[in-house]
Amino acid sequence: MDLIKLNQFPSVAASSIATLVTGQLTDQSVHGLVFERGGGAFTNAHINNLRVRLDGKDLVNGISGARLVDLNEYEGLVDVTNYTVLMFGDPSARTIRGQHLGDLDLSVYRKPLEIEVDIGAATTPTLQVYALAGVPKAAMGIGFDPLEAATFRALLRTVIQPAAAVSRASYGITLGSTPGARIRRVNFFHTNLTRVELQKQSLRKWDDVSAALNSAVAQQFARTPQSGLYVLDRILDGNQGEAETTVMADGRPWNLQLALTTSAADTITAFADVLTTHPQI
Repeated sequence: MDLIKLNQFPSVAASSIATLVTGQLTDQSVHGLVFERGGGAFTNAHINNLRVRLDGKDLVNGISGARLVDLNEYEGLVDVTNYTVLMFGDPSARTIRGQHLGDLDLSVYRKPLEIEVDIGAATTPTLQVYALAGVPKAAMGIGFDPLEAATFRALLRTVIQPAAAVSRASYGITLGSTPGARIRRVNFFHTNLTRVELQKQSLRKWDDVSAALNSAVAQQFARTPQSGLYVLDRILDGNQGEAETTVMADGRPWNLQLALTTSAADTITAFADVLTTHPQI
């Protein structure tokens, strides 16, 4: 795997958006992006939003640096001072194919990558981004078919606002513009979320699971629960093959029902962590 220094952001300043459009990674498979923060006081908390866009569609948008760190630490990744990491692949997967299934293959999508970092009130910030990249997925020699080569990880944001305490209330979440994404996780940033349920057709897949039980089970699989984050994890054991399918073999969508219980009103920001393709976003 290569570590490639990308072009400099044309402008980096406090209380502004640093934008980089680059074609440097064309014909390579991107495993992750590493943002090196420097200057004066410039922490993850100063990143208000991290956005990655490809050919008119957001692969990641609406997530702050602090929340990205929470997702990474839940997975077992380490928060290192001065660095913010966005992974497309999954270093914690049980197989090499699983580790690279979510890689963004820019030999399939031969378009410039757009990267935006919304910087808050940092002090004289500097920013450099590096890419963990390698050969196209089809050239890795580990059996990726054309659909798997076109598949990548995306984080799709939905905001849910129960006006009062609710009990097993149904809500929809964004999974893309067309059916077909596979759900790795649904990450709920919250204040008062207490229980989550997932049904597929009439089968309960996540049976009104309390936050305490969810945390206890996650720790048995070496996950690290984070305060204010409930993770409905379909790949607890690192097996990417267990990501939840959203369409049947004939292409018809499954009836997925997500029910939440809260102890009071809340603003819940949900990120569907999915394996998808560009046309499905």
